[in-house]
Amino acid sequence: MSRHNAVLLIVLLGMTACAGGKDSASEEAGRAEAGTLSVAPDFGGLGTDLELRLEGTSSMLAYGATSVDLGEGIVVNGVDVDSGFGGRAQITIAEDAALGPRDVTVVSEDQSYLLPGAFTVVAESFRIEPDAGRMGETLAIDFLGKNTAWAPGVSWPDFGEGVTVRDFTVLTDNLATATVTVDIDAAPGWRDVTVDNGGGERVTNWQGFKIDRVGLAATFDPPIAEQGDTVEFTIQARGTDFLSATPRLRFDDRFGPNADIVVDSVTVLDSENLYGRMTLSNAAALGGRDVQLTVGDEGVAIPEAFEVIGGGWDVSNVAIDLSFTVVRVRDNNTGEIDERVRASCTFYIPLDPPCPQPQETSCADGVDNDFDSWIDCSDQDCIDIGACPSAGSPPSGSEPDLYDLNGVIVYPSSDGAEVGDGPDDCPFPQTVPAGEYVWLESEANVITMVRTYDPESGTVSYVAEGLTMADYVPDNWYDLHTQGQPDGIGEYVIPRVQPTVPSDWEWLAPNLWSNYTHNRARPFTFEWTPAGTYPDAIFVFSIFNSQEMGPMEGGSGWGGAYPMDDGAHTMSAAEMSLFSPGVVPVYTYSFVQGPEFGLPDSIYQTNRAPSYIYLVQQMVLE
Repeated sequence: MSRHNAVLLIVLLGMTACAGGKDSASEEAGRAEAGTLSVAPDFGGLGTDLELRLEGTSSMLAYGATSVDLGEGIVVNGVDVDSGFGGRAQITIAEDAALGPRDVTVVSEDQSYLLPGAFTVVAESFRIEPDAGRMGETLAIDFLGKNTAWAPGVSWPDFGEGVTVRDFTVLTDNLATATVTVDIDAAPGWRDVTVDNGGGERVTNWQGFKIDRVGLAATFDPPIAEQGDTVEFTIQARGTDFLSATPRLRFDDRFGPNADIVVDSVTVLDSENLYGRMTLSNAAALGGRDVQLTVGDEGVAIPEAFEVIGGGWDVSNVAIDLSFTVVRVRDNNTGEIDERVRASCTFYIPLDPPCPQPQETSCADGVDNDFDSWIDCSDQDCIDIGACPSAGSPPSGSEPDLYDLNGVIVYPSSDGAEVGDGPDDCPFPQTVPAGEYVWLESEANVITMVRTYDPESGTVSYVAEGLTMADYVPDNWYDLHTQGQPDGIGEYVIPRVQPTVPSDWEWLAPNLWSNYTHNRARPFTFEWTPAGTYPDAIFVFSIFNSQEMGPMEGGSGWGGAYPMDDGAHTMSAAEMSLFSPGVVPVYTYSFVQGPEFGLPDSIYQTNRAPSYIYLVQQMVLE
């Protein structure tokens, strides 16, 4: 018997004794009428209150004389009979009620009906708030579970046909929020809400959500908008009140919310009409857009409100991301070093309007955490917060100030350095091809970068993989050459834009592998072969404490040194004591950055090409 469709057919034959010689008419009159009695829902969760509906196919319930019994652990608070065909029982399921199916007994006057296994007690349940929405409305719904095990990226709710779940955020294993849109033509009435927890596990709130017959309808004009354009728009929405609160707009593409369109202004004309101005990024995703309009707690969805079409590009708006680096990683178990040498180049059109980006604060991890194409000390953010010396790339021919510095920076957030949401919240910049390959050329050698394509983001870039230190020539300058392409970047030669570090270097002491341990109460002295960086480049030693690796006292942060290239340097005991005990990564690198440059016909002439020789190791602080 299905748990959700438990129905017992009660055939009331009302047999009479044959003795006595009653005629057939009397026998027929003595029989009770046949009928079917059912209960809904046929399940309930521990510790919940719910209304159990009784439905009969004939007149089977008596006013004021009907009772319901579901066994031990379920209290029936009251029974209301609406008619002989239907009634309602208010029940409370105890927290410790026995799980599983149980019989339901309904007594109406002197007639008793037994429904075997008609109701099941389950462990999981949830309720939602609000539990109703109007046709055409977008609204936020809170989910409060009981004995649930919701998981981010796994659990997902279903409101049935006509209701689209746009977002489901799991906060804890029993608390979540959802954003849903009720279609303008969704069927009104009550419906079940189910949360699928993966692996076939589902929890259902029976008749948990109601679609009101009152509908909201809205229109958006214009139907087409072009990448890079600023567009005036109007919205008309029946049944809304734009005067009650400040309207907020969100634009969804086929993947969900997309921040590639900026609302510049919104002017409310009356309760149902507004107009505004929006600017599309020059890399706005192509295709149809839904508009989500929110006023206070009320939301209106306008599906396929307009279409984004291509806006083209111009070489005058192209910037360049170019780098040539060496990354070495020491294996903690063997002490062996894995070395990767890589050159890359991307021709892209910077986002306009620019996408908001977090500030870079992890300035010694070799990662572009704020997705702006600049890494560590080549990122102006790191210089601005004092994590990198401004003398890091002194102008050629000038004598920089002497530096031999130690520093410890404690980030204000107790949760560690903020890295932002990255490209998930921003469009990928449009990239432009410059032929099948581009290359770096010097008197010493030529480095060829081959065109690659990422189908997910549509990014075109040029990469030279499988290089070795024989290809990376220290103390060298390279010209950038483009092969040229008719529908892309033409053929160019940009001289002396990519430098390499003054000389290769090697870590000498201590041996940072096999769980090398250092007492934080003692100074830490390290040695390396001179990298020849001063005065044209910098050498950096750094330890980064993230929350996962043991935050510094007072918060996570960075500590390290900017020594002159003398081959030895010491962090004091006072500085080392600021780190918390545990395993920490140690980053050491020499770094140089080239001059500003750009394509001859481009407005972007502030591109700079960095170069590193990186070494990543680890040690244990105690």
